[in-house]
Amino acid sequence: MARSGEESRTALLDAAEELFAVHGIETASLRDISIAAGQRNNSAAQYHFVDRAGLVAAVFTRRMNDINEHRLQMIADIDAQGVQRDVPALVAALMVPLIEYVTSHEGWYGRFLLRTQFDQFAKLVKNPLPVSVPVIEITRRLSEILTELPPRIRRARIEQMMTHYIGVVADWEWARDQGSTRLSAAELIDDVLATCCGILLAPTQVTLNSLTTKNSSLKDTQ
Repeated sequence: MARSGEESRTALLDAAEELFAVHGIETASLRDISIAAGQRNNSAAQYHFVDRAGLVAAVFTRRMNDINEHRLQMIADIDAQGVQRDVPALVAALMVPLIEYVTSHEGWYGRFLLRTQFDQFAKLVKNPLPVSVPVIEITRRLSEILTELPPRIRRARIEQMMTHYIGVVADWEWARDQGSTRLSAAELIDDVLATCCGILLAPTQVTLNSLTTKNSSLKDTQ
């Protein structure tokens, strides 16, 4: 029985999410994705999504729409409670919806997101999308709060935080699929919230006097 257009589209999105996650955004070809999706026509991905950018946008948007429902509600709660300058609350609004989604759904979305975090082509595709607005809004608010950090450091910290929490989610997803020991969803949220806040609020410098002294002593004895 021939698949309906919607069934074919879903199969392509599932295959693209996995192949992009495993092989990378630029490496997985549209033809390979069409074949993996069980399409008779090897150009099926192009038929449904036009090009690689259209497919990346569709994979990114499909699950992010559901994640953003929770994220937008958390942002609304922050505003209603008057805690707009609460760093943990904003970080939680950023990462809790993704963690709760990934830990309750099968798929490769966390690993796909990690690929997009490092792929410049994927960034150019996803950043202008409407579904990226809630994340951009949260990072904008965090930037306005962290005024004690120089602008370049502030941007770097937020980028580090994003890479950290997406990376942890991707690693959790791998562990789940391998049947390896992993944190519960609640433990994962607590740990990621603490480490992300630590990245943002850490001092810009640490004193290495004791290490420096030790290294100097070793040099003196050589």
